Amino acid sequence: MFRKYLMYTVALLIPGLLSAQNSVSELAFTEPLTLKETIQIGLDNNRNYKKALLDEDKAKYQRNEIRGAGLPQISAYGDYNNFIDVYPQAIPGGGFFGGSPEDINVIAFGVPQSLKAGLQVNQLIYSNSYLIGLKAAKTGEDFYRLLAEQSEEDVIHEIALNYLGAIQLELQKENLLATISELEGLEKILQAQYENDLARKVDLNRVKVNLTSVRAELENLEIAIFQREGYLKLVMGIPVDTEISLDLKVTDMNHMVQEFQIADLHVEDRKDIQILGVQEKLYEYEYKNIKSEHMPQLVGFADFNKSAFSQEFDFVSSGHNWYQGFLVGLKLEIPIFNGMQTKYKAAQSKVTAEQLQLDKFQATDAAELEYQNALNNYYNSLSTLKSLEENLALSTDVLNETQLLYKESLSPLTDLLAAEAAGRQAQGNYNNQIIQVRLAQLGILNSTGKITNLIQ
Repeated sequence: MFRKYLMYTVALLIPGLLSAQNSVSELAFTEPLTLKETIQIGLDNNRNYKKALLDEDKAKYQRNEIRGAGLPQISAYGDYNNFIDVYPQAIPGGGFFGGSPEDINVIAFGVPQSLKAGLQVNQLIYSNSYLIGLKAAKTGEDFYRLLAEQSEEDVIHEIALNYLGAIQLELQKENLLATISELEGLEKILQAQYENDLARKVDLNRVKVNLTSVRAELENLEIAIFQREGYLKLVMGIPVDTEISLDLKVTDMNHMVQEFQIADLHVEDRKDIQILGVQEKLYEYEYKNIKSEHMPQLVGFADFNKSAFSQEFDFVSSGHNWYQGFLVGLKLEIPIFNGMQTKYKAAQSKVTAEQLQLDKFQATDAAELEYQNALNNYYNSLSTLKSLEENLALSTDVLNETQLLYKESLSPLTDLLAAEAAGRQAQGNYNNQIIQVRLAQLGILNSTGKITNLIQ
């Protein structure tokens, strides 16, 4: 018991669990949760999945940001100058200013105080880089959408694995509890028989030893259940102290085993392959964008302003004259030579795209291998399940017959204990193998990109 509370205290120190307790309101699940219900709760609360959805939203905002670069850029400005000494200008003598042509006249043009306010407008008229950026932004949205879908699949897979793992441990616990109940009943009978000189003390002690061993096994199993369910709650995004119960019906598990349909592998259905495909498009746009640095860019601009001048700062007076200025124009930029930077940047982008191709080939081969391993694991687990089912039926018959013989004093206690241990082990092995089959099914669904079928 002390070990359980110690583990609980350590779990509370995990930042993710603290975050869950602060961000999710108190929950209570009175009914046993099915796998589908557990997954849905996880999709509603898992933080990694929520972050992926936020990244998807952020990609939409980034696209709008890029689109905004092609809209008119309007800004207002103000400019105040106070010349302590007005800048002098040197002009040759003669003419209007007098003196000989060899003289230099230094004259201060302007006044000490000036104030200017205006409005500037810039409009991008043509930019090949901008057009490519719009296409890349749209592809970027697809990229983050696929990442969000992949995150959803990861959450579903992780929850399903831990849900089935928790059920596996719970079934073992039920088996141990049934064994403890049987041994406790047998202990009472032997205790009464021993007190009446109808049983040997060694037989009673054997039962007590077995009972102590099974109870110790149960205690260790409860620790494992606490750990597994704690991690399941973490993946679900709910507080660690939330009470949950899982659907332990083995008959439903058998139903899932019998009705499972094996899906064929189409690598294009896998999110990781789709993500690599989108990345390939993004690198194509990156290469085109780099090459577009050689293309001209045309920008239109306008500037409307008013200026005032004075010997002193008295611009607030109503008698000041404000002089209007208005300017429109076009600016054409034609890159000519930049030290061959564009060439080498494009070469780097091309190399990166070639590396991505290798990653795509590697991912395709890995997906096919994962699928084949999942199939082999599934068929082997089915074969093992059939054998364990036959073994369970056989061990049940042996136990029933041994119990009957023991009651008639035709079989020793050691045979009964051995039969009960064999029956307990057979039942536990069968329950575990059902879970192994379901886990193998998860492997097939995950390798084919069909893991979302669990919530359909």
